[in-house]
Amino acid sequence: MKRIVLVAIALLMSACASYKITPEHVTSYNNGIQVMTSTQAKSKVQLEIAQSKLKGLNESPLVLYVAAQVIEGNPVVFSRKAISVSINQTNLPVLSLRQVMKSSFDFEGILQSFNIAVPTTPIDNVNMITPPMFYYGQGGFLAYNGMMYGGMGLYGPGFGMMMMDDVEEQEVMQESRQALKILAINYLKKNTLNVENKAKGGFVVVDTKNLKTPGVVVVKVFLEDEIHTFKIDISKM
Repeated sequence: MKRIVLVAIALLMSACASYKITPEHVTSYNNGIQVMTSTQAKSKVQLEIAQSKLKGLNESPLVLYVAAQVIEGNPVVFSRKAISVSINQTNLPVLSLRQVMKSSFDFEGILQSFNIAVPTTPIDNVNMITPPMFYYGQGGFLAYNGMMYGGMGLYGPGFGMMMMDDVEEQEVMQESRQALKILAINYLKKNTLNVENKAKGGFVVVDTKNLKTPGVVVVKVFLEDEIHTFKIDISKM
């Protein structure tokens, strides 16, 4: 009985512990956002992370912005299913948009760390959203049509309106949580990458409930026969 109680206390303390996030081999920094890049013969991937810590494993997921570009060869399908995340040989699930919608995570602080302001007034129009709720990453690698706003990856006022065609996105727009809506708009969708187009990407949410001990989070992005690998150190604070 005593042993069971001790185990329960240990698990509770682990769940409540704060963990420091330290990406390895950071290419550049931009207003707190850490950028990591991987370039191979036929493709290039950029990973961005703005979180500095995880507060309680059941409270704070790991949110990454991942974008990819084909620089040679055939078109490649890119989606969250091309991304795997693990720590100490334990898989950490990359959540679907529907799973994110059903979660109780609070994304407001994480989005603010990406310099995305979360509006205080409700977003009522399901079909149209106005800037600056669209995030397109750091640097020219992810620039769309040369319309970057202040180099911060947000479209400026001239971008206008964007129609919301995805059913899941429309469902999210009915929700009351503003941060969740913004995350859904910018979540990684299925894209076809080819040499004629710029990089495409979006946010992904990694569930950290299986993260029991500190270690190195390994993020792998699979683009046909090329694998791009990123490492993020997780340590107790």
